Amino acid sequence: MNRPGDLLLSPWALVSVAVILVNDHVLKGAFGNTMTGKLSDVAGVFLFPLLLLSVLEVLRRSLAGRAAIDRSIAVTGIGFAAVKTVSPIGDAYEWVIGFFRWTAGGFRGELLPIVVYRDPSDLWVLPILFASYLVVTHNRTRAPEGAPEHEMISPGPHPT
Repeated sequence: MNRPGDLLLSPWALVSVAVILVNDHVLKGAFGNTMTGKLSDVAGVFLFPLLLLSVLEVLRRSLAGRAAIDRSIAVTGIGFAAVKTVSPIGDAYEWVIGFFRWTAGGFRGELLPIVVYRDPSDLWVLPILFASYLVVTHNRTRAPEGAPEHEMISPGPHPT
């Protein structure tokens, strides 16, 4: 897996998409408890850096380097924490996602925000970003030696 955007085809990404779909469309309706809320948070926080990197790679038509990987993890963690703890950011997020959902539905019905339950205890899911980092770096550091992407993503001496 060393093509731009292929992170979304990794088994881990596919499992997290499946978890989000089943949880949001089946389990939350049947149970709607704290566990289903946390499950969505874990799967979403895990998946988002892979999505960010995949979009970046497809747009650039090249694999992301270490700096982009680090930034995708940081943006995800900071963004998630802000949505869960800073009301104006959470409100804006609800409307933006509501807008995307409305446009995906063909502009039918009313434009409404989604509902995000702001709970600082949700921040306990942030360590899952370490797993995202491991999946990304494992997939991105397997480039064969001598390949252009190997030089771009392999750890090397830091300039002094």
